Amino acid sequence: MSAALDSALSRARLVLDTTTRGPVAKTIFASPAGKKRLAKRLVAMLPEHATYVEPFAGSAAVLFEKEPSNVEAINDADPDIAEAYRLIKRLNPKKLERLRAMKWTGDQATYKRLYGSSPSGELERLYKFLYLATFSYGKLRGSSFNHNAAGKESRTIARLEQNAPRLQSVRVHSGDYLKVVKKYDGASTAFFFDPPYAGYDVDVGEGKFDEERFYEVLKGLRGRFLLTYGIRGKLPSLLKGSGFRIQRVRTPRGIRSMRGVGGSSVLTQLVVTNYALPTRKDDWLEPWDGQLELGDTVPTIVTPPVDEGGEAFAKSMPLIKGADPTDERYVLGVVLEPETVDAQGDVYSADEVRKAAHRFMEEYQGLGLQHELRVNDQVKILE
Repeated sequence: MSAALDSALSRARLVLDTTTRGPVAKTIFASPAGKKRLAKRLVAMLPEHATYVEPFAGSAAVLFEKEPSNVEAINDADPDIAEAYRLIKRLNPKKLERLRAMKWTGDQATYKRLYGSSPSGELERLYKFLYLATFSYGKLRGSSFNHNAAGKESRTIARLEQNAPRLQSVRVHSGDYLKVVKKYDGASTAFFFDPPYAGYDVDVGEGKFDEERFYEVLKGLRGRFLLTYGIRGKLPSLLKGSGFRIQRVRTPRGIRSMRGVGGSSVLTQLVVTNYALPTRKDDWLEPWDGQLELGDTVPTIVTPPVDEGGEAFAKSMPLIKGADPTDERYVLGVVLEPETVDAQGDVYSADEVRKAAHRFMEEYQGLGLQHELRVNDQVKILE
């Protein structure tokens, strides 16, 4: 077996491993860039600690997977997420029963009504947040309803019953991550950092994230940290010369929830620590020496969101440029005509062309296979 083939097979096994091994960790609500699939493995990598802090909590998948520590704190720059956690902490059996009586089936009319509402009651605000988080396109809680969830029953109440008690001793903060880092940093503190990934149009604050400032924070920590990050932006190159331990993991990504990642359906992430990790026979990490994946070298054009319910359809389209630096041609699309010989001498049936078009829309446009359905009153997918 050639070295190249052996390397390819090893990578394929890693992708399959992170896709199929173990149950998906449970959280109360989902976030578009969460760590549910990696949570159990990330918990196993945490160092010994008395204080645990997630400055970029999101769905807090790692917190829910790990055992409680003496002191635990989570923070999110999104005030709605922080408020939701505070309201969940205050739930009692009576409030939970009131929530249970509310509608938890995916319904566009209900979604639009809640999205446009401004409830004043705590329980009503929590219901709005959880319903939108469950049934929104890409879990973005925007104005776009996920039509694939229409008629489906949410397990939110069951997740609240199972996981809400885990939050009782957790301190909840909202605002700039640096304030929380300074408050809890110490020799016995373990931080899990999962900040917005610069260069990925996921709409979770990546456009405003200051990578150089964050790098300086990492260098000044007294505690130990575990960081997950993408391989775009400035931070990866800064980390290369830092002396931190850097490895990578390649995992399947949610195409629709990470609509601007572009390229392949596998997301390469860096796993960075300022402490040594134990060596394991079934290690799921690979060394990283600065190399990029093909899908991460392709430049993207980002279309700004439209105002009227269109933020979930802002797109990033990959451009393929010739390998020759003097080649100024860009491939913006491929034309397939059924039963017609193409430039490569191939002939495709109408069914093959249809399937290719559907795959393209799902992989690159995030529209899915919603035939004959008007999506958000903007796009109609036709056969």
